[in-house]
Amino acid sequence: MPYESTLTVRYAETGIQGRLKPGMILNYFQDIASEHCAEMGVSALDLLPKNLAWVVYRYTLNIFRYPVWKESVYIKTWRYPANNLYELRQFDVLDEMGDLIITAKSSWILTRLDTKKPVRLKYNMPDDLMNGHQMPIENDFPAIPEQTEMKDSRSFLVRMHDLDFNRHVNNTVYVIWALESVPPETVGQCLPHEIAIQYQGDAVFGDHVTTFTQPFPEKSDRSYLHTIFHDGQGIPITRVMTKWQSIEAF
Repeated sequence: MPYESTLTVRYAETGIQGRLKPGMILNYFQDIASEHCAEMGVSALDLLPKNLAWVVYRYTLNIFRYPVWKESVYIKTWRYPANNLYELRQFDVLDEMGDLIITAKSSWILTRLDTKKPVRLKYNMPDDLMNGHQMPIENDFPAIPEQTEMKDSRSFLVRMHDLDFNRHVNNTVYVIWALESVPPETVGQCLPHEIAIQYQGDAVFGDHVTTFTQPFPEKSDRSYLHTIFHDGQGIPITRVMTKWQSIEAF
């Protein structure tokens, strides 16, 4: 069954014109997913003594309208185990009129803390979570093209504030780094309406990372590819694709 929650947008969570910040949307999803997992007995706190942890692999968001300060939103989420390896999770956000304003899905992998290697869900999840009649979720995350240019960049230092329960950079922070690297002329006039994310590695306190951004397709001023690297290393830790619309469109 879907897990449901109602939230009211707080002032500290808003940005341009009192709209909910894009990063806060992911924080909302993280909170409600964690609450749902706790109810099922598979939260981060429940898994820690078992040397297990959830690691996010993919995310895709479609934002039709940004909620604003003091607005109440209704969020529902449900999960679906796919191929005994991926824990898929869907999120729908509705406004007070019942209209769908944001939809998203994510893909998670259950891993061992000591080796960081994935484990099979059926051997580590309660039977009722694997054998029940879950609502299906399509594993159809969009492909994120490889960047062809590494010219425009912005660098960041990982702070303690950026860390999560397991002392790694929280998944929301990577998206914030990507959005911060978009050219000022776009950021000042637009907001993202589509975000696709593929997590390939992690960062910890004190790391230096750099986000490289390029328009996509070539010369576009509304869509971008972003690749985040540890400084001095050639292996990406996160890849992001964003599509933007004018603020008035929301």
